[in-house]
Amino acid sequence: MEKRVRAMAWAAAFLLVSGLGRPVVAQSLTGGVLRGTVFSTDGSRLSGVQISVEGRDGRAIHVLETGSAGEFGVPLLAPGIYRVLIEQVGYQPVRLTGVIVVAGQTTSVSARVERRPPPITTVVEIPASGATAGSSAGRALDGRTLVAGDRFRSVTDISRSLSEVDGPRDAREGFALAAGGLPGSASRLYVDGIPEALLRHPGVPSAAASAPLFQRDALAQGQVLGLPLDAEWRGTPGSILAAQTARGSNRISFRPYVTASAAKLGGRSQDNPADSAGTSIQAGAVLSGAIVPDTAHFLLRGDYQQLQSPSAAPWEVDSASYKNGPVSLASTIGSIAKDSFHTSAGAPAVAPVVRTWKGGSGLGRLDWQLNRHTLVLRGGYANWHEDAPLLGDERSTLAGARLNARDWSGAVTVTSTWSTVSNEFRGGLSGTTREWLGAALPATSLAFEGVAFGGSGALPARFEQTSVDVSDAIQYEFGQHRLKAGLNIGSLKYKQDYRYGSGGIYTFGSLDGFGRGEGTYFRAVASVPEPADPSITEVGLFGQDSWSIAPEITLTLGLRYDRQSLPSGRLSSDTKWIDDSGRPNDFVPSEKKGFSPRLGVVWDVRNQGEWIVRADAGLFRGRLDPATFAEVMLFDGRTTVRRGQGSFSDWPAEASQSAAPGAGTRLAMFDSTTRYRKPRSLKANAGFGRFFTGGVSFQVNGSYYHTDYLLRRTDLNRVEAPLNKTQDGRPVFGTLVQQGGLITSAIGSNRRFAEFDLVSGLAPTGFSDYYEFTALLERRLASGLSLSGSYTYSRTRDNLVGALEPDPANQLDPFPQGLNGGDWTAGRSDLDVPHRVVVSAEYRSRGSSPLTVGARWRYRSGLPFTPGFRTGVDVNGDGGGGNDPAALDASASGVSAALAAGHCESTASAIAVRNSCREPSLNGLDAYLAVELPVGAGAGSHLALTVDAFNLVATATGLLDRALYLVNPKGAITTAADGSLVLPLTLNSRFGSLFSRRTDARVIRVGLRVEY
Repeated sequence: MEKRVRAMAWAAAFLLVSGLGRPVVAQSLTGGVLRGTVFSTDGSRLSGVQISVEGRDGRAIHVLETGSAGEFGVPLLAPGIYRVLIEQVGYQPVRLTGVIVVAGQTTSVSARVERRPPPITTVVEIPASGATAGSSAGRALDGRTLVAGDRFRSVTDISRSLSEVDGPRDAREGFALAAGGLPGSASRLYVDGIPEALLRHPGVPSAAASAPLFQRDALAQGQVLGLPLDAEWRGTPGSILAAQTARGSNRISFRPYVTASAAKLGGRSQDNPADSAGTSIQAGAVLSGAIVPDTAHFLLRGDYQQLQSPSAAPWEVDSASYKNGPVSLASTIGSIAKDSFHTSAGAPAVAPVVRTWKGGSGLGRLDWQLNRHTLVLRGGYANWHEDAPLLGDERSTLAGARLNARDWSGAVTVTSTWSTVSNEFRGGLSGTTREWLGAALPATSLAFEGVAFGGSGALPARFEQTSVDVSDAIQYEFGQHRLKAGLNIGSLKYKQDYRYGSGGIYTFGSLDGFGRGEGTYFRAVASVPEPADPSITEVGLFGQDSWSIAPEITLTLGLRYDRQSLPSGRLSSDTKWIDDSGRPNDFVPSEKKGFSPRLGVVWDVRNQGEWIVRADAGLFRGRLDPATFAEVMLFDGRTTVRRGQGSFSDWPAEASQSAAPGAGTRLAMFDSTTRYRKPRSLKANAGFGRFFTGGVSFQVNGSYYHTDYLLRRTDLNRVEAPLNKTQDGRPVFGTLVQQGGLITSAIGSNRRFAEFDLVSGLAPTGFSDYYEFTALLERRLASGLSLSGSYTYSRTRDNLVGALEPDPANQLDPFPQGLNGGDWTAGRSDLDVPHRVVVSAEYRSRGSSPLTVGARWRYRSGLPFTPGFRTGVDVNGDGGGGNDPAALDASASGVSAALAAGHCESTASAIAVRNSCREPSLNGLDAYLAVELPVGAGAGSHLALTVDAFNLVATATGLLDRALYLVNPKGAITTAADGSLVLPLTLNSRFGSLFSRRTDARVIRVGLRVEY
């Protein structure tokens, strides 16, 4: 593979300087290209035709004439929707409407004009075909498609309108639970071609990332790029969310809005059992205009939001057994907390909560045209906090937890254009802070009942990030070639104060066990209470040639070189570990660089923008996540673990030293026995598009991504060989201890070296294979009926166990020696979502006060899962209480029916195949209405009454009961005649059913806004 990569790199470098011919259009991350051809009705090409490119306000932005072959072109056009007026003496004038210009792409249009004798007093308006093709294959949302159905106003929520990525599956807002078959943490955010923070809780892979600083009402366009071919794009194994902020208008425009909603207005009782008012208010405004007409423009945006979201009951079935009698689970937990532990905090911890989001943001942009130079300045700030926030897939309500967050960003862009040379300089400075405060109670769970309350093992936590980024790209046009070369330099200062379990985790065997205080305790303690603060520098060089090898065909050849500099001397060596194991724990990866060739071809059949065929391929190198390096710093000997197994009378306070003594030092390290490499993704796609006059288009695209060198976690301190096995042949690595419905390993019994707890070795042995097929049909009109429907089929396979798990122990392979001679981990990914559909329809009436009504339907397959046991139950004694698959004995009574209820695939394996079951599919229906009132709000603008209804029809979703078997609290672990352990397991009658509701609630929102 390495030899093939080198050959592709040299080939690309050679072709960058070859060939001569006619000029082609510019390449840019932030600007698009508009080109077209004008024909007469007999098919001949017309020269000297006047072309006026008009903005949405009707102002002519560019005026030019067609060349000898009837062609015209406008390079570096700001993304957006335009109109093109075509005028020639003796011909009927034609205006193409709805011409969409996409950043980094070329929009091709064509028009036929008819001879007409004078006088001519009308203009024929025709919806454009809107064919786009260029160096970045991906979906783009602009105009009304960008803001329609904006459940949340941040650009990160546009995944609701796309089938190519899988967004959050509950009431959370953010971008991409999964994209390109990888977790959302593998994706990046760019705004105006500058990387911006897309920071989530790095310790919770299922947490979605939001960027409230970039609201959609101040954006011109949003894109999702799976294969960003342009060599200026820095590589990422996932997808790029690219946004383009809007520039100011040529006249003063003030567009305020205010909306309000309440949980009692159309909400479901199941989602709001406490009958909370759930009042939410959103207000903001966009002010834009010209400082100097046609030369300098400004745009200012501000908003304030106070969102309240009631939650459902913590669990669907509020019944359990306590002291051999049926009881209410919630009320009994509160009673036990008060009677046995003398605290009244138990009852609020199991009651439905109202989640709140309160804060605001502001952003400004200034554009100034100075002869051949364009200056763009942008800056913004956002500050907010959340109470009882949804973090990951916690079973608790997180009552009392809080998130304090802020983002700020500043950027400057200078674009200079001469006859054959252009240059784009970008600089950005940004900062982000996320501080998660713990809940009122420590993370507490009951294994047999499967419920949890209090906080989370991922709390508390604090993350800070400050980045400086500078890039410059120069382009030179000669002959048939447009050469592009430049560099990127980025510096990141990162700070992390987070250790999983630092707030303490209590696990009790059952409700009865909770009453007696019997269970386990875990806490990670910082022996050196300092955050990790690595600084990472990235440098990239790139070169690219867009070669028009024929009027209809453009070949793009690019090459990148990236280097990531990691901090040296920041890891402390643990001499005791080195003496015991012979492995260094302060190893810093040395391989941090590499070449990335890219190749793409676009065929505009007959050069009329009607048929577009394209194929792209490239190598994309990721980066070492700074959160991973921070973890290694925090666990280089400065973190110890306390574990307890027995009776705890101190709950909810920290367990006493005698009940939970030290269990050793917890370490994390880069595996020195495996050569570290940055994640590398080979991406390829091919597709075609048919674009019809009238705004109708149909596109088909197929993609394949293979990513390797992903980090996987192994326990270097686990005993080298199993100590025993269970009745189903499962290897057991420790001495199993039963406490009611809980089975765990005796403290220290599964460790090679007693002075150490879990020792995480991070090795680049992970892979991901992702296949995708997407079909898109659109009909986009300024008025009348517009339609959009996309379907995506995908398949994802990998060997990344616990890809969505926050507990490092649950990311371990339960069969490190393999299972039946094979690798149990290699199979269906935790992120495999085969079917995704988004269908939207909108009708907009004509006239000065139009009526707009629309709807959007979303469908997604359920996530896969492995049938196993309750969270916390560790039947193989490796320390992970959430990574053990169940054994399948189809002959046992009720097993086949339970597997069918959980949508599980049949298998001949004695141990469940990884992710052989699937959650139910999800669908949701949103609708919106806008009625423009007979009240003018300024030139070309109107005051509109809006009504939005989200999740009018929606599948009940949440946490599924994935435990095929429960540990019988009345049973006991016994030993069979052959010495194997017989576990007291009983079939779970609720396997595969909804355990805890996390449905995105029905919301009806009413508001007023100014439209134009």
